[in-house]
Amino acid sequence: MDAFGRGVTAFRAGDYEAALSAFLKARASGIDSTNLRYDLGSTYFKLGRYREAAREFEALSREPALAALAHYNLGLIALAEHRKRQAMAAFKRATASEGSDKIRALAYEQIQRLNPTAASPAPRWVGFANLGGGYDNNVSLLSRSNLITAAGQGSNFVQLLAGAIGQLQGTPDHGLRLIGTVYHVSYSSLSAYNQTLARLGLAYRQPMSGWATEAAAYLNYSYLHGSAFEQFNSLEFRAWHPLGEDWRVRLRYRYSRITGLATYGYLSGGQQQLGAQARWTPGQLKLRLGYELELNNRSDLTIGNQFYSASPTRQEVYLRASWPVSGKVKIFAHASYQHSRYGSPDITLQGGNLVSKRRVDDRYLESLGAQYRLSSGWYLVGEYQHTHAHSTFSIYTYGSDRYSLQVEHYF
Repeated sequence: MDAFGRGVTAFRAGDYEAALSAFLKARASGIDSTNLRYDLGSTYFKLGRYREAAREFEALSREPALAALAHYNLGLIALAEHRKRQAMAAFKRATASEGSDKIRALAYEQIQRLNPTAASPAPRWVGFANLGGGYDNNVSLLSRSNLITAAGQGSNFVQLLAGAIGQLQGTPDHGLRLIGTVYHVSYSSLSAYNQTLARLGLAYRQPMSGWATEAAAYLNYSYLHGSAFEQFNSLEFRAWHPLGEDWRVRLRYRYSRITGLATYGYLSGGQQQLGAQARWTPGQLKLRLGYELELNNRSDLTIGNQFYSASPTRQEVYLRASWPVSGKVKIFAHASYQHSRYGSPDITLQGGNLVSKRRVDDRYLESLGAQYRLSSGWYLVGEYQHTHAHSTFSIYTYGSDRYSLQVEHYF
């Protein structure tokens, strides 16, 4: 590891001969990692030793998560050796491989430089679809002891999540995109909780002083049991910035104007969401630690002398992790804690008397899952999710277990 560290320092200083010597010593000492192989390939490239560089990147191209990056570098090697036809083939493989949008965009630009007519014209589209089902033992997320019939009841379910992104102008790092998603879940035993969510929006990305920034506007509709539930008009601003090789920070702000439809007018009002997330990617492990703050100013619900607040202030912290245990299998986990405090005390009728009490909720959520790659673009996903919540109102103190199996396709 000392030799590897010296190699990184020498590479950054532009002393590629010293970097190569240190990296080779690290390999001879027993280190065999994708990071070392990538650094060796980059060092060989800087030294003009293209055959050795190609050998390292060809080995990396067999790793699904690094295929796009490896093919892009193989294309650069072919360009350096004036092999334009092989460079074109390598860049095309980079655009077709899984990986970051940035690498695919860079490969696309290289294709345009080599042969402008060979690259697909804008708009360029990507999409995904997820179809699955499972069992949820507490669909309503209410206490099992509650008098409401559906409280604590379970049901099998079927769900669909699909979406598409179209590059209307520019590249994924600097340009205008059209984004659309739809989600639907149906419960065989409790159809009153069937939900549909649809979103359509425009997003513009632009690099700015070392940050990647995005401004977006979305129109969202939600339906409950086939009837209109809420309409959202949202403005969102996001920014990303690298912090060293393995760290990246993301900031987000969203303002939504919400209209409660039909009998849900008391949900109308404004909502603000602020979030900060740190991403750490040591090797192939991906960790995300985040905090979110949500502020609501809704109309609330008044029935005679009774009052029910629909305007919570929510704070949430979460940790997400994913790890590719093999070329085909990835495991992932999620844990979060959410604290909600409602704006004004609820006033309810209990035993003939009006009682004032503020609603405060604490929710804990944990999930564990695995993804198996069936073939290029096709995945099988299994997930278990447990939720438990405590509230000053017993109706909102509950536990829930949800099991699902899904098939995903990216195209």
